[in-house]
Amino acid sequence: MKTYLLSYIRKHWQGSIPLPQAFWVNFVTLFVVIGAMRQFLFPPYIIDIGLITTTVFIYWIVIILIIYPWQAVGVLRSSSARIRSDTGRIWATAAQVALAGSLVLVLLSIIGTFQILQVYKQKLALEKISPPVPEYTLDLIKQDTLIHLRGLFEIGITNSVSDLLNRYPQVTGIILDSEGGQIYEGRGLARLIRENNLQTFSLEQCLSSCTTAFVAGVTRSLGTNAKLGFHQYKTYSLIPSINVDNEQAKDMAIFVTQGVAPEFVDKIFVHPPESMWRPEIEELVAAGVVHQTDFSLGN
Repeated sequence: MKTYLLSYIRKHWQGSIPLPQAFWVNFVTLFVVIGAMRQFLFPPYIIDIGLITTTVFIYWIVIILIIYPWQAVGVLRSSSARIRSDTGRIWATAAQVALAGSLVLVLLSIIGTFQILQVYKQKLALEKISPPVPEYTLDLIKQDTLIHLRGLFEIGITNSVSDLLNRYPQVTGIILDSEGGQIYEGRGLARLIRENNLQTFSLEQCLSSCTTAFVAGVTRSLGTNAKLGFHQYKTYSLIPSINVDNEQAKDMAIFVTQGVAPEFVDKIFVHPPESMWRPEIEELVAAGVVHQTDFSLGN
């Protein structure tokens, strides 16, 4: 058996095998089988990334340096012999053309295999990275009727609050103790608060984009020592193509819609990002920003 196999391999290489057999069996059939074997180089068949890389490398070295040259040379020699004998010149030429096309397929397959390898490596790398710990907390208090939000307005916080509201329809208000953050999230929270007719509270401080969410409350209450803070938006936190003045105008419109005095609204974006305007409680009440004061969880 071994002697026959070695003899068969040698005959194909020499072009001694008839062209139909050399092309359809030794080239096309084997080409398809080798291509189908590529799937076994990756999960779930092989899991370890080091073993996958090694196997892929060996797979293509064997094909490029051994199997494919053997296939191609045998078909070319069988085709040439048939052309010289002038028997089936058209089929011999067609086989040579198909051979040239197969080289393109081999190159594309190599590229595709290594792309799959890179994607799998990236997937493994991402799986090893722990998701960042949110810089905010959401707690349910007062028999699950109030949400207490502490920390930054990060991307995704609106969705998190929305999930809570869907799960706890008995919620009537939200306590906002935040130094602000993403202006789009502040606007998103304002929309949620208006849609659900929530009351808003602050026990400590509600600054920057937090005030946009705060003013959306159906009634708005401040704790004894709580402060609201306003300043211009920071350009580095926005997409460069977006106009900061336009973004500030959108949030000013929310204040006006919520019944805040126009003369107060005109001042909320006057102070530069490096400073903070913290109006006295009397001014906040007079302008309609705050409805109630001295709020505490004990009330």
